[in-house]
Amino acid sequence: MLAGLVVHEMLSGRRAFSGNSNYEVLDAIVKKEPALLQTSPLLERITKRCLQKNPSARYQTVSEIRAVLENIADDKTPKSSSDLQPSIAVLPFVNMSGDKEQEYFSDGLSEEIINALTQIPKLKVIARTSAFAFKGKEQDVTKIAEALRVSNILEGSVRKSGDRIRITAQLIDASDGSHLWSERYDRDMTDVFAIQDEISQAIAEKLRLQMSAKRPLIRQPTEDIEAYNLYLKGHYQLQKFTAESMTKGKEYFEQAIAIDANYALSWYGLAYYYWEFGYLGFMPPREANPLCKRAIIKALENDDTLAEAHSWMAVLLTSEYDWKGADREFNRALEQNPKSADVLESYSHFYLLPMRRLDEALAVSQRALELDPLSPNRHFQVGVRYYLISEWNQAIEQFINALELDPQWHWAHMIMGATLVMMGQYDKGIHACEMAAKISQRQGSSLGVLGWAYGKAGRINEAEKVLAELRHLYQTAYVGPTSLAWTYLALGETDKGLDFIENAINEHDPFVFRFDTTPDFIALRSHPRYKALRRKMNLAP
Repeated sequence: MLAGLVVHEMLSGRRAFSGNSNYEVLDAIVKKEPALLQTSPLLERITKRCLQKNPSARYQTVSEIRAVLENIADDKTPKSSSDLQPSIAVLPFVNMSGDKEQEYFSDGLSEEIINALTQIPKLKVIARTSAFAFKGKEQDVTKIAEALRVSNILEGSVRKSGDRIRITAQLIDASDGSHLWSERYDRDMTDVFAIQDEISQAIAEKLRLQMSAKRPLIRQPTEDIEAYNLYLKGHYQLQKFTAESMTKGKEYFEQAIAIDANYALSWYGLAYYYWEFGYLGFMPPREANPLCKRAIIKALENDDTLAEAHSWMAVLLTSEYDWKGADREFNRALEQNPKSADVLESYSHFYLLPMRRLDEALAVSQRALELDPLSPNRHFQVGVRYYLISEWNQAIEQFINALELDPQWHWAHMIMGATLVMMGQYDKGIHACEMAAKISQRQGSSLGVLGWAYGKAGRINEAEKVLAELRHLYQTAYVGPTSLAWTYLALGETDKGLDFIENAINEHDPFVFRFDTTPDFIALRSHPRYKALRRKMNLAP
């Protein structure tokens, strides 16, 4: 219902976004977007940005354009998959154990197979979020394949009883629903890794995919099955993203580590917990990040091939403003797994954006979306990239897509509101920001953008009320300093806004880099204090 209202509201105003074909020629030159060039998408986007009608939306210096063009020549960004390449979605295996508590195991098994299949060259593998969107739903596999844009579907079931497991798996050709391969495994739990590998190898064989070498796609990560079970339980809880469930997940990871201190995945799970706890505001990042780094180091000491661990090490290095180290770790992660939507998104968000490589950041986020097309977060992130390069219509479209998938995705409401404010549609923008604040239960980040929206609209009293609320939260709980900076800057109190940006740098607020790329704050680049703050982050002024 909520998504429908949002879509109706956006569609009803879409004529105002797109221009009028009856404009006079001179008016068209000033206001209409130029025709698209017949060239590569990246060059096309660079040219379009150079021709933006709004000066603040263009590249600000010739050297900035030169840097982007040089990056094209040296671009290591993974390219989009062709629709013709072999592709597969692994649907969540059905838990047939008669015990809902065993669902962690069937979900974990499915995800392990997804991870294994990403190791097969030239195979497009849909990420977990999108594949799991069909969990518990009776739908025709051809329709699922059409929604995910894949040619094959893997489905199956799991029955776990004590130390015995029964796993069935079927590989289906989505074009006609025919079975390409099926198998049933009745084994001891100790064979679970071998079963996962056999399934993955069978898929590669049936799809006639050439392996670079005859090697297992699944490596046994621990000798202790109980530690493995605890890891799967921890990962299952972590995916719920609430403070309570994530804390429960942390306890499972710690129990697994107590059994097997060399279990790299459990160390990685613990690191992921600490990062997310800081990122979501459940604890200050300056406290969470060192604990996260310790766990990541332990994970990599035990398994240096974990792409996601290298990626999170890179993210931590960006929070320490070590850009060379972050670049090295992201490259290592992409070498290990160039088809991980999570690795791609982290690379786009935490490295390419602070480097002001906005066009590359958009291309990488689009690649992550291709691998995870039903994730509201992927649509949201692509929308943010469009927002940052002032392509408002495309940004709105992506935020609507995110809200159709999850009407409660407050981040999409929030930045859609910011986009509408930048377009001068203050009432609609404020309404979206107010909805974001309500859904998030008035978290700091959504309040910060709401205060900014009020300030931009000239509703000063309301902006000051939000600022007072933020200041109270800042004194009594953890609130990222960037949240206050947004509102101060909208109220024209630049020095106080920059004070909180400096606090954000000192506190390693993960949102501090937004100010360097957000269209409304581009004017800050000429401020002497801001140049000094960029140097403090080891970024060129």
